[in-house]
Amino acid sequence: MCTDKSKFGSPDRRMASRNERGMALLLVLLTLLLLSAIGLGMLYMSDTETAVNSNYRDTQLAFFAMRAGLEETRDRMRSNSVAPLPLPTAMPGAANSILYIINQAGATDVVDPKDMASTYPDDEFCQEQFAGLTSGTLGVPCTMGQGPPSASVAAYVNSFSPNTNTAAALKYKWVRLTRKQNATIPNTKVDSSQADGTQVCFQTAANQEIPLSLIPGGPYASCDAAQTSGQDASPVYLVTSLAVTPQGSRRIGQYEVSGMSITPPPAALGLDGPAAIFSPRPSSNVWFANGNDTGVAGYTASGGTGTCTPSAIAQVPAVGTGDATGVTTIDTAIAQNPNRSANYTGAGGTPSVVNQGPTGTGQWGGQWSSPSQLDNLVNTLANAADVTYSCGIGAPCSPSGAVGTNANPQITYVSGDFNYGSTSGAGVLVVTGTLFLAGNASFNGLILVIGQGTVSESGGGNGNFNGTVFLAKTHSSIPPYPELATLDSPLISWNGGGGATVQYNSCWANVGNKLRYAVVAMREEMY
Repeated sequence: MCTDKSKFGSPDRRMASRNERGMALLLVLLTLLLLSAIGLGMLYMSDTETAVNSNYRDTQLAFFAMRAGLEETRDRMRSNSVAPLPLPTAMPGAANSILYIINQAGATDVVDPKDMASTYPDDEFCQEQFAGLTSGTLGVPCTMGQGPPSASVAAYVNSFSPNTNTAAALKYKWVRLTRKQNATIPNTKVDSSQADGTQVCFQTAANQEIPLSLIPGGPYASCDAAQTSGQDASPVYLVTSLAVTPQGSRRIGQYEVSGMSITPPPAALGLDGPAAIFSPRPSSNVWFANGNDTGVAGYTASGGTGTCTPSAIAQVPAVGTGDATGVTTIDTAIAQNPNRSANYTGAGGTPSVVNQGPTGTGQWGGQWSSPSQLDNLVNTLANAADVTYSCGIGAPCSPSGAVGTNANPQITYVSGDFNYGSTSGAGVLVVTGTLFLAGNASFNGLILVIGQGTVSESGGGNGNFNGTVFLAKTHSSIPPYPELATLDSPLISWNGGGGATVQYNSCWANVGNKLRYAVVAMREEMY
């Protein structure tokens, strides 16, 4: 019997076939193992990336919450804020020199920054190097005994942000408000030649910080006192905010902020520059310019009774000029038949028209002394303005709405000529061209006509200007209207009669100093 061996193959071939199948299976298993490893690796990388992204989002949440605390405080420092803060008036160490805004997330979330054993202590305060207080090690959080002294804490003020005291509250826990001194920022004195504990002021015109001890005309008790005396000196405040998220992300940041120093020269009507022109003068017997301060007794205007706080009793000139020529010209105009000299009352006799410029300069002193400084002031106000109008020289525009109210004064900036008309307003009005007024125009605050330095009024009426009206010609009248090297003659022409009044009011004249707090510097604290 014969057997077909080719059908079944030889034993060697069958063995080889089994080996090949085994190798293939092994390769498949290795491939699956490799793919599984790659998949696990990708899954791990995905989880890691998700965790990194989650952590990043959480730290960003903390960062923007910290910024929210800084901005709430800066907003509430304004005099016209809906929830104004009682600003500290002294350096930490003195009573009522530290203010905290706290933002609890419900009743169980206790925020007590002065307690170093609490959940959210102010462990940054010792880094500020305030004179007479315990200082910490640079870059190391404060410990027991290095926190804010309890007697210095003026108050805890609740946040005004939405959902405060609920679980949905923003994640910043507290904001600290203090004044800055020369050595507050470690290793970075404002001026190394001055004492560490000297209060720091901000000069708006020069755009710089300066120790109080270097302010001209001193010594002064504070930046506020220097500002009240007419110096360019606004207090610098430190605003420090801590944010902590439920996941533990923590950010702490700090602003240096300052109000604008725009205390005007003392006069009801200020005409800065040489040979001021007041022609034609008001003809009515009931038109007055009065330099006797009404700020102390309060004030009433067409918009109702205002709320700002007066400074002190003062008597200033009804009209202040930059040189003796201006005085002579205006005195002559006022005395023309009929003689209205008695309608100009205030410091310096009757009529109260006084040369307030240093001898021979034809302009006033300080930040009001040159076109460049006055234009710097105008630019600062333009950047801080609530409402801006872009008009043209020779192409006046008119207000499209309110120019501020007693309850809500505002900064209004006009580039070019402005047809104010018979509008009423309050705050600070800046016009770089010609300001056109009608008989019933009224304004409470500071009017600055700086640029072309011209005011033109027409028509009778009973408008009232409470505060200060100031004119300065800093630019040429010829296109493209370049800045002048020295001030030229300002011009005010009053073609109407009526019972209008330009009344000096220290309260309204200085209202612009606290309408805005600008960020002078910003930093994030790392320790």
